[in-house]
Amino acid sequence: MQIAEWLEKLGLGQYAERFAQNGIDVGILPELMDEDFDKLGVLLGHRRKMLRAIAELDPAALIASPSPPHDAERRHLTVMFCDLVGSTALSARLDPEDLWEVIRAYRAACARVIAAYDGRIARFVGDGILVYFGYPRAHEDDAERAVRAGLDIIAAIRQLETGAGERVELRIAIATGLVVVGGLISGDASEEHATVGDTPNLAARLQSLAEPGAVVVASSTRRLLGDLFTFRNLGRREVKGISEPIAVWAVEGASVSESRFEAVRAARSIGFVGRKDEIEFILSRQREAWQGLGQIVLISGEAGIGKSRVVATLSESPSLGTHRRVRYQCSPYHTNSALHPFIAQLERAAAIRLNDTPEQKLDKLEAMLALGTQQVARATPLIAALLSIPIGDRYPPLGLSPAQQRRQTFAVLLDQLEGLARGQPLLLICEDMHWADATTLELFDLAVDRIRALPILVLMTSRPEFEPSWSGLANVSLLRLDRLDRQDTRALVEQVVVGRQLPREMMKQIIDKTDGIPLFVEELTKMVLESGLLVEDAGRYRLNSPLPPLAIPATLQDSLMARLDRLAPVKEVAQIGAAIGRDFSYALLKTVAGRDDLTLRAALGQLEEAELLLRRGAPPEANYSFKHALVQEAAYESLLKSKRQLLHTRIGEVLREKFPAVAETEPEVLAHHFTEAGLSEVALEWWRKAGQQALKRSAYSEAIAHLGKAIAIADQLPDEPRRVMSRLHLQIAYGRALRGSLGHSAPETVAAWTRARQFAAHIDDPVELAPVHSGLFNACLTHGELAPMRELADAIRSAADRRPDSPVAAVVAHWAGGVTCWFAGDYLNARTHLERALAIYGAEPDPATFRASALDLPFVIMRFLALVLWPLGSTARARKLAAEAVGAPAEKRALSQANALVHRAVFDGICGGMLQQTETILALGLARDHTMPLYVAAGTYLNGLAKWRAGDRMAGLADMRHGWTSLRENDCYLCEPFWGLHVAMANAELGEVETGLDILDELIAGTAQSGQHWLDAELHRVRGKLLSRHDGSSAEDALKRALEIARHQQTRTFELRSALELARLQEANDRANAISEVLAPVLAEFEAEQNLPEVLEAKELLGNGR
Repeated sequence: MQIAEWLEKLGLGQYAERFAQNGIDVGILPELMDEDFDKLGVLLGHRRKMLRAIAELDPAALIASPSPPHDAERRHLTVMFCDLVGSTALSARLDPEDLWEVIRAYRAACARVIAAYDGRIARFVGDGILVYFGYPRAHEDDAERAVRAGLDIIAAIRQLETGAGERVELRIAIATGLVVVGGLISGDASEEHATVGDTPNLAARLQSLAEPGAVVVASSTRRLLGDLFTFRNLGRREVKGISEPIAVWAVEGASVSESRFEAVRAARSIGFVGRKDEIEFILSRQREAWQGLGQIVLISGEAGIGKSRVVATLSESPSLGTHRRVRYQCSPYHTNSALHPFIAQLERAAAIRLNDTPEQKLDKLEAMLALGTQQVARATPLIAALLSIPIGDRYPPLGLSPAQQRRQTFAVLLDQLEGLARGQPLLLICEDMHWADATTLELFDLAVDRIRALPILVLMTSRPEFEPSWSGLANVSLLRLDRLDRQDTRALVEQVVVGRQLPREMMKQIIDKTDGIPLFVEELTKMVLESGLLVEDAGRYRLNSPLPPLAIPATLQDSLMARLDRLAPVKEVAQIGAAIGRDFSYALLKTVAGRDDLTLRAALGQLEEAELLLRRGAPPEANYSFKHALVQEAAYESLLKSKRQLLHTRIGEVLREKFPAVAETEPEVLAHHFTEAGLSEVALEWWRKAGQQALKRSAYSEAIAHLGKAIAIADQLPDEPRRVMSRLHLQIAYGRALRGSLGHSAPETVAAWTRARQFAAHIDDPVELAPVHSGLFNACLTHGELAPMRELADAIRSAADRRPDSPVAAVVAHWAGGVTCWFAGDYLNARTHLERALAIYGAEPDPATFRASALDLPFVIMRFLALVLWPLGSTARARKLAAEAVGAPAEKRALSQANALVHRAVFDGICGGMLQQTETILALGLARDHTMPLYVAAGTYLNGLAKWRAGDRMAGLADMRHGWTSLRENDCYLCEPFWGLHVAMANAELGEVETGLDILDELIAGTAQSGQHWLDAELHRVRGKLLSRHDGSSAEDALKRALEIARHQQTRTFELRSALELARLQEANDRANAISEVLAPVLAEFEAEQNLPEVLEAKELLGNGR
């Protein structure tokens, strides 16, 4: 039968064109819902007429009706397998014609029930039936639909008998999981709606474990059902063809629950955050209601936004005081069942059971009605009729017309509510009003006016499409729930994980994917906890392996897919958009999809109207975004992998050829599409380009991600000589990105440079080797141990000796040698090497020689040379170099700028003057903006030191301690003596002298181990200064040791400081005659450095001594 023919028979042929335009045929009729009729513009009366006709359609005819073929899709499907018990024995006892009739009746009975729950019979397998729930149209509750259908089928089949009077029984099994479903064609043979995957096989195998007349479910289905049903655990069973035992449950029946939320979610729901304003708003209406001014609050929001959770939280609030509660629950399976919410509530309230006798039911009903009315005799027959309870001889027949009976039933129900409210305030909860049947809505229309002068608060929950006619009345308030903000989302995740801390990247992925929908947040977090990705460790979770993209939880699969399937004719447009990404432009979608403007705009309009997409601007300039990240993912995941690859290839090519601006500014977008397309070599080049661009912007985290993907692809390609240089460049860029983000000595950075060195093993090009040698040397330097620095400096020197023609090799060798000597306290050789490196750089006529190696020379050399010259006594030149190095116009990258600022602050710290706090704050800001934890730590410390020297003692010391701790956590021990020295001094000045001495003793012992001796003289000098406060003898020994070290290292400035401190000690001990002997020889070396504060102080002290 064609759709037009069916409509003509109903006298509704005017809708034929509209149905055809929307792709609706006879086979789809049972799937239509109220919102579909709304969109089709079907009048209410015509809608009722169609629904009656749909209910009367022969299920067998529906099964036979041709339906348009569906492309194969990946789907999360609930599969039911029904099988006749003892069919072989039955066929032996019955005449073939009688058996044919039994099977026909059995199939028809099953088909009627399956159609009622919007399932689809995939095929008949002998006397078995394979049924899908969730294809071709998903529902948010497909697992529940399958189980309810199974229970109803069992009940229906019990009524069937064979011609010989034998009873027919069924076994039913249900399983849920991922399948590929669609037309399967092999030559001339084809099978519509075929499924491939474990789920159908599992369902077919499990039915053998069911008892006759029973429904069993696999654990994959059981997890989705909450407390909607009562189950009996059958344990883990061996199933033929499946390697591991399977957990199986028998369904014993539907549970009795006031609320779908309590049955489906309460067992899984953990937390409640935010919504304080919403709760207070409802409580304000409650206070008015309890004063006799009845109020209705309609709580509206999309699925999962937390409507029922708000109601549940409010119901438990002590602010409500003493009251009575009545709950009505609308059902998606009873949208055409008159007064279903009231019937279910009355049966619950009266505690009526299925196996009660009519007399028992009437007794219970009378007792319940007596709570709200004194006219029990009038009310009971009417309510008994509503509940289909025979009244027998207890009451006379009603003798009313249908219209009269309906009117009086309404009156009794409203009187009952009023009577209950007269006794004490009444909280009326009406859940899921978008599923309410027409008669229930009519009764609520009357109730709205009735409650105005009663102490009744009505809380209704609904989805946004529910718009009652009375929503604008004075005693009706609309409360729309918005998504949680990121802070509340984080708080909800923390409630779900019971206070344990999740890894930062996992928390970010959960927050980004769930878009503030509480249901999504809870389910995705629980899936993560159950996934095995995390290991609990000391009250927090850490990743057990690299974090993959998080999959859609099984508990959300059906709900998300249902949103797309409601728009089946335009779903492909959503899938193409999903392949492009969460955000896409109209222009790009049009080019990729190849649709004309009229068709594409209409499709996007439908997706926008259904609130799957958000639009900014107007086509052809419009841009679209998926409202929910998980909806985009569901649309994408439903595509076959082969189709995904074709789409990604097309998208990448279109972007490259038609959208050059995107290709130039966002190469990572093309890289992603070519990666997903399986075009590895093309993708690698785009990831490389994206990484290099991110490095230029100092976007180190992005650079690490992009270059890491390029390296992962390169690792999968065959090893070929032509790729070695390319691999080396890639590894060098990756090392730089890691250095910028994690620091020189982070294990990841060291590993990157080590791998680069392996690629460079057979390369003798100094320009190529320079960044590798530099990176590895910086790692050793930052880690703060002399032995590996010397070993590497020697290797770099040997490489330079092999290429005496290369200025790049010479500069790197002298720089590494000079820094190694400085670190070890060999100041004279350090100056020689660094001066030579600077001279080679200055003598090179072609600056491009050094730019090719991408090193930050000569500025790094200048910074270290300043640290060498100042202790040697060349303080004026040291200051000049330090200023030039930090102000160099070429220093544009964030890492170089942060390094320059930190070096300058350390230099100022050693000189002993005031630090420029603006510079330390700038260094700290740069480090934070570009996610450089090592420089965040150093910037924090130096900012604290600047505060300390400016007089802000407590805050300064706190920052210094925090920064020093962070530096150690980042495995940075370069300048460890400097960091510790000033913390020790600060502690002593606050009266904690012993703490300061302990720190200094630890530092001095540490230098012996690490070989870091560049600040030894200062460590002993400050130790002597602190000891002088209570132990003059030990202080003098320490200061003499400081002088000895400074003289050995020929660090005149440190020698002057030590001599000055010793002279002060002698003055304090009344040995003024010894002051000249200590100070005069040292001061004679500083004739050219008259402005040095230490020189001025020494002259003053010397004058006093004379």
